[in-house]
Order: sequence, then C-alpha cells, then structure tokens
Amino acid sequence: MEGKKIGFIVNRRGGGGQGGKTWDKLEPTVATRIPKGQWKIEYTQHSGHASDLAGRFIKEGFNVIVAVGGDGTISQVVHGYMLADGKSNGCSIGIISSGTGGDFVRSTGTPKDPVQALDVILKNEGTYVDVGHVKCTQAQDSSKTSEQFFINICSVGISGAIIKSVESSSIAKYISGGLVYWLYTYMTGLVYRPPPVRYTFLKDGDDKGEVKDMKLYIMAIANGAFLGGNMRIAPKANISDGQFDVVCLHDLTLLDAFFKASPALKSGDLMTLPARQAFTERNTKVTMSPTDPLSKIYIEADGEVAGVLPATWKIVPKGCLMILPNKA
Repeated sequence: MEGKKIGFIVNRRGGGGQGGKTWDKLEPTVATRIPKGQWKIEYTQHSGHASDLAGRFIKEGFNVIVAVGGDGTISQVVHGYMLADGKSNGCSIGIISSGTGGDFVRSTGTPKDPVQALDVILKNEGTYVDVGHVKCTQAQDSSKTSEQFFINICSVGISGAIIKSVESSSIAKYISGGLVYWLYTYMTGLVYRPPPVRYTFLKDGDDKGEVKDMKLYIMAIANGAFLGGNMRIAPKANISDGQFDVVCLHDLTLLDAFFKASPALKSGDLMTLPARQAFTERNTKVTMSPTDPLSKIYIEADGEVAGVLPATWKIVPKGCLMILPNKA
C-alpha cells in the first residue's frame, strides 16, 4: 500500500446498475483502508469517458488506476492508459469487476468479491501483461479509420454482428444486459450467413504472409481466454506470452453453427470440428478484409463495437502493468 496513489474509475450504470451497487458496498472499505488524500473517485458519464479519465489520472500523478465495472470499462481504461503511456509513467491498472460478462477476470483469476479484489490491489504490485491493438474502418464512414487497444479479445464475424445488434437495441435499457446478449445471440444466429473474407497471419520478423480466403463465421484474436460471458474460446491463451491465440470457425452451415460450433466454442474444444471448418494459430499480427468491399463486417473489442473490416491486429508485448492475484 505504501506509496500508492489510487484513482478509481467507476461505471455506475454498468451491468444494469451493478457498478454503482459494487462501489456503494466498497467505498466504506476504501475510506477505511486508504489514507485520505491518497485516493480519488471519478464516475463515467458517457461511452469512452473511462479512457479520458485514465489519461487524466496519469497526468495528475496517480500510480494506480482501478477500473470498477465490466469488460467494457476495463478495456476503456486500458485504452486511455496506453494513449497516455501509463507504463512509462510507472502506473499500474487494478480491476474490481462488476459487469455482466466478466470475461477478462476469468482469465486473470481476479476475485469477483470487490473487497477481496481491493485487497489484491493494495497488497500486490503490477506485473507486465500484453495488450492488443486493432486498426479498422469506421462503420459510419468508410473513408476513415479508428484505432483501439484491447486487453481481452477482439473478434470479427457473428460476434461483431451480435454486439452491433445489442448496441442498437431499443429494449436493452429495459432488461438485463446478459438477457439482451443471449437474445440477440440466438436471433443473429438464425440469420447470419458467413461472408467471404481474405486474411493473413504474421509472426515477428515476417514482412508478409500467405493470403487465404474463407467464409467467416467467427475469428477471435485472443489475449485472454473467455468470450461472451462463459465461452472458453481460447483455452491456451496467455496474457503474458507476447502472442495472440487466434481461433477461427469458417464455412459453416446453419446446422453446423448451432449443433457443432456452439458446443465446441463453449467447451474450448475445437478438435471436435473438422479441420476444414476450424483452426487455431499463434501469431503477433493479423490482417483481414472483406472480399466484397461494400459489405459491412463488424468487429467487436472487449464487448464493444470497434468498427468494420478491413482491419489489422497487432500485439503489444508487455504493454501494460496490471495488479493481479499472485497465482495469475
């Protein structure tokens, strides 16, 4: 705890208000355990605000930034941290999970209990973890690009279509986030048809790789292991090994998607699918573009729409200092 100046970024509305409930439970403990003047609280007001707040905390000399929220809040804090060069400023990120998915904390072993998670932050020091980066096309203006850092998984295909539907939903504010997600997962699965794409994989030192074609169901460019709440899509992913684990399903029929792909994705056992429909790769760079330049194929990063294809993904080895449980 000595020498730590901690900035808490709280998404009160995350997880159907769960973020606010988590902070209300935790704040008395924070006030008791951290001396006055060594911590500060800021609440997010809009999408992307957590990134701005993370950058502000770094500029103000805070050496620990704690994301209190779900995967989206954690991802936004990481994005702001990277833009502000948090690692060079000696800053670490802590996590107190309160969202609906909790995919990244499953990979790190961070306690779900907020008081236990705070204990990890106060007792442990930061350790290096990898960060993903995606540069893609803006969905609303194909002449412009956008860039996003991500900490868990960035995926493209049916997963991007699902997140786009969730974000556009008029019913999302009336029912729980988890129920909305699974409702649109089912609805999207009924109508999604794998679009043709062209892709390449590259490792460190490679200038160009073999260009391949496929009909894309889903490709997950994974730093962490879990996607979509409980899907262990990349069981061998390691957040500190300097590489992506890329998991891909392709050329599936509707029946294949429901009766073969879904169980395989949930269990993480893609070996149950034939090689002509599934593969895994380990690399540091991925590129992908639609065969039809007019088609919109959505990309999601840590549960939020990042843009559409074409896109390039790169790994940033040891890009971030993060305070994790000792076993992680």
